[in-house]
Amino acid sequence: MYSMLKKIITEKDIQRQILLLEQLLNQQTITAKNLSATIGTTERTIFSDLQLIREQLPLGWSIETDSSGIRLVNASNALTNDIWELFLDQSVSVQLVKELFFTKELVTPVFLQNSGVSLETLKRHTKKINKQLKSYHIEIKLTASSAQLLGEESAIRIFYHRLLVPFTHNNYFFTDYAIHEEHYFLFLKKINRSSISVDTEQIFGACWFFINTIRIKANCRIETFPFEQSDALFALYAPHLEYLYAKEGIYLQGEEIFFAFFCFLESWNYDNHYGTQLKNVFNQQYGSLETAVQSFVAHLAEEIELPRLTATPLASNLVLLLIKYIESPVLSEMFQLEYQELIMSRQNQWLDFNTRNQQLLAILGSEAAIHYPDYFFNLASLLEQQAIFSLQPHMLTIYFIYQGEPAWKAFLQQELADYLGNRVILKAIEWTELAQIQLNETDLLVSNFPLEQVAHPVFYISSIPTKNELHQLKELTLDPYL
Repeated sequence: MYSMLKKIITEKDIQRQILLLEQLLNQQTITAKNLSATIGTTERTIFSDLQLIREQLPLGWSIETDSSGIRLVNASNALTNDIWELFLDQSVSVQLVKELFFTKELVTPVFLQNSGVSLETLKRHTKKINKQLKSYHIEIKLTASSAQLLGEESAIRIFYHRLLVPFTHNNYFFTDYAIHEEHYFLFLKKINRSSISVDTEQIFGACWFFINTIRIKANCRIETFPFEQSDALFALYAPHLEYLYAKEGIYLQGEEIFFAFFCFLESWNYDNHYGTQLKNVFNQQYGSLETAVQSFVAHLAEEIELPRLTATPLASNLVLLLIKYIESPVLSEMFQLEYQELIMSRQNQWLDFNTRNQQLLAILGSEAAIHYPDYFFNLASLLEQQAIFSLQPHMLTIYFIYQGEPAWKAFLQQELADYLGNRVILKAIEWTELAQIQLNETDLLVSNFPLEQVAHPVFYISSIPTKNELHQLKELTLDPYL
């Protein structure tokens, strides 16, 4: 959840303690052995860190240890933010990044005095932080007199959005959160009661609202980029966004208003439901795009012999993805910086999605010109796989070769099938049938008695499977996921 934050914590001890706290917050009970394995340190270090943390915990929080393990106890509904404020404030690197968020230029001597570190120490921390900022095409320039973030303002805001989404709702980086949240949610409420209603990721969008507000107030203006002032989709929401930001004392103009609109557009969910006026704009402005995408989905459904694919939201999802590019090709390329880890290779064993998506772009031609398509291909393939798996989830077969009381066997088979999920087909067969089955490489055999002269992997369970056996079996079936 806090992956970006952990990357910018340059102090190893604090980073380790933050990891430890995160584990304790996410799990009811955990052993020192599991903590040390997860964090990558010794049990001795774990107990030493626990003692340090225990001495500093804010009121309402405590750490308890017994034979079952270690737990973080919240006795009085204390806020998680109290913990983050206490421990994150100890990190010089976090404080530097946090203060640079609120100002265009930081006075170095004041920061050094408040943090209690030397200029040379701060330079070392800054050098480490800049390694993490490099992929966002930004860096911290530090001198004896000042510190500032260099790079395009859109890239700086994209970095902070990636960093702060997990903290948007707990008020660590944002003061007076409840007031800002109320303004944004009233904005959404008004839209969703109108003919331009749309489903959005609320916290995702609220974070963008906060970031834009704070950076504009710090006089950190967005760079110049081309956009269509008369764009019909933009025109639907611009007045509402202007009213929203005016509540914060900000009067959006030029690139700032379009950037705010594009941030809002980025928060739109897939599998969406649109208001009537919004549907009309889509039909009028993107009618040919919708027709081309529907044709592509129909062709894909025919190719993979899955006619029901045309009845899924895939076509409308792909249209929305393409619209996000078409509305601003420049910002689309910039926004790819935020979740770079999503550019990953996930080859499906029977369908090359990238090849199909290249065909889609070829069909669309200049209507949707995407110069750096890798990120688009990945997001499109995720939407395509989501639609396909909703209809045809089977990816792995387990052959259940079990000897025991028939009623118990039937019950156990059903329990295992439910436990393993809908990506796994559990087939009960007899030992004598095994030789007649052509096993695939991904198939698995599960048995409660020894199978001799079998080249395929066999996972053995007890007649009454133990919890450990169930956990291990589940681990063996995770490959089809993510």
